[in-house]
Amino acid sequence: MEDILSGAAAGAENVRRLKAYLDGLAAQQMSLPVRQGRVNVSAVALSCGFDRQVLYKNSVAKEMLAQAEAELGLDREVAEAEDDKPPVRPTDQRDRRIHKLEQENASLRAEVVGLRERLRRVRHVEEHMADTGRWVSSLPRSLGESEE
Repeated sequence: MEDILSGAAAGAENVRRLKAYLDGLAAQQMSLPVRQGRVNVSAVALSCGFDRQVLYKNSVAKEMLAQAEAELGLDREVAEAEDDKPPVRPTDQRDRRIHKLEQENASLRAEVVGLRERLRRVRHVEEHMADTGRWVSSLPRSLGESEE
């Protein structure tokens, strides 16, 4: 059965794993993995065998990573390869959002027109009931058509 480590012991173990990983990169004269021009924290954490939150929350690990970034640098070949991908233009996202909102707006406008027509019919029935004191079974379709 695996030993359960205390928070401090787990933190120290994570720092030890990170140090071993960074020493291995330095020995092989490799740079840190990059994603979008910054250190790929997920790749580093995966290689070290712990959650990436360790690199954000553990102050010793965070400092070690910052120091390693300064010493080892970033893997520019990977960064340049990622730059070859066509970036998603924010205008495309904006255009899709605008199109979606326009469709939703048109749908809601059509619903409003239908509800206004229904309200007009109900008002007609209420007026008839108030004037005659009689109940109206159903409003003929011809009376429900818009006069506009």
